[in-house]
Amino acid sequence: MRWPPRSGVLRAKQRANLSFFIFIIFFVVFGMIMFTELLRVDLRGLPMKSHYDSQSWDTRTESGVEAEPPPPAHAPQDAVWQPVAGTRFKFLVYSAFAEKRTVAAIRIIATTKTRVADRVVCRLWMPNNTTYTLKAKVKAIRENWSMKYSATFVLCLLRDSGLRPDDTVGASVAVVTAAMPNQPPTNLLVVRSTDPKPGIEGTLHVCVKPLHYSYSSHDWFIEWFELNRLLGVSHFYLYNDSLSASVSCLLRDYRRDGLVTLLPWTTRPFNNQVDIRTENQFAAFNDCLYRSMPAAGWLLLIDIDELALPRRERTLGALLAAVRASYRAPAKPPSALLFRNAFFYRMWEDDKDAPYPLHTSLKTRRRAQPQGLKNRSKYAVRPQDAVELGNHFIWEMMPGAIATGIPTERALLHHYRKACEFGGSSCLTNPSTVDRTAHRWADELHTRVTAMTKRHAFKCSHTDRTYNQSSYKTRLDQNRP
Repeated sequence: MRWPPRSGVLRAKQRANLSFFIFIIFFVVFGMIMFTELLRVDLRGLPMKSHYDSQSWDTRTESGVEAEPPPPAHAPQDAVWQPVAGTRFKFLVYSAFAEKRTVAAIRIIATTKTRVADRVVCRLWMPNNTTYTLKAKVKAIRENWSMKYSATFVLCLLRDSGLRPDDTVGASVAVVTAAMPNQPPTNLLVVRSTDPKPGIEGTLHVCVKPLHYSYSSHDWFIEWFELNRLLGVSHFYLYNDSLSASVSCLLRDYRRDGLVTLLPWTTRPFNNQVDIRTENQFAAFNDCLYRSMPAAGWLLLIDIDELALPRRERTLGALLAAVRASYRAPAKPPSALLFRNAFFYRMWEDDKDAPYPLHTSLKTRRRAQPQGLKNRSKYAVRPQDAVELGNHFIWEMMPGAIATGIPTERALLHHYRKACEFGGSSCLTNPSTVDRTAHRWADELHTRVTAMTKRHAFKCSHTDRTYNQSSYKTRLDQNRP
């Protein structure tokens, strides 16, 4: 019996439908397997809510037997670059601070890949030996110039842990790769407090980017340091990549007087200016921000060749207070004040009317037109009102906090630059003017520089630092910053 042609067509369609069904089932099963594997890996990054007696997945070995998290490899440290082992890309951590303003967390200053960084978790050891594993958020600091590596915040999130940020002060925290959360940590940081101490409202501290290339401008450093002290600065945070013997000796003396916090710094293993921006300075700025919070009412960020000089008041503290006081309710006083930059090129002639052979007395010619705000400007900021610092402005402030520029008739950033900012000498043809604002402090500064130079000449036997006008002028010419 022959089947009608229509029956053959139906059988062919049935076979095609069956093949398509089998094909769909295969991909559904394959997808479920892949989803299960991804979910299993992703669970490694979840916070462990319980302690050593937890039945959390994070505390089990592959055989399912309960295992305690590995103990720290060494005592907790502060202000030391330490590696995170097992990551695909370079990952180092430097310092840790309790954070309770933006989120309940431990904020870690780190350096790693700018984009698509390795996933990590935080392991926290409390003083009573209780251990927590916390979910971590890795956030590149925004001023990274799109280089491969960036200064970075690692936020160890305390939600679901039952801990408050204040509880973590003095505890030890490590960053470990989420791919192997139970491996022994290769870093351990002590968590520092960020609570402001009483009576710091008017205090002014200075933060400077890392000193490098065996920084050796000894005479200028004394002048810069002493003029800042005359301006009301009570403490300095410096980061030491490399210093000359004379400047190292000088800083030892200032540290004994309690005026300087000198912190070790290095760009290794990152290739400076290739992998990462200038000496990883944005990590230093933000470490300085959080480190200074307990003691500084104001934090001034300037370079070693810059001075922020008020044009009416004698001190920066008086200037900052006066500017804030000029804001009447309901206007809110600013929490950050920006100083516009003016270049005092060192190639220009010395001032014939300089009262002393001080750099700030001799170099009084500057570009007539200061640069605009956020273009080479520097700033003073109330640390408790800032979240993320940049070089020339603040990237993020607390909600409601504002930054504003200081009028040039009130203050100016004196930038004693060695060369034109774009190379060559074309900048010298720009209109210029003589600005002797620095002469207002010349008498006191001369006295201080004389005394400090003699003091350090006596203590630093490797060089003669006897101060007189001719010898100081000669060294100034030879060793300007």
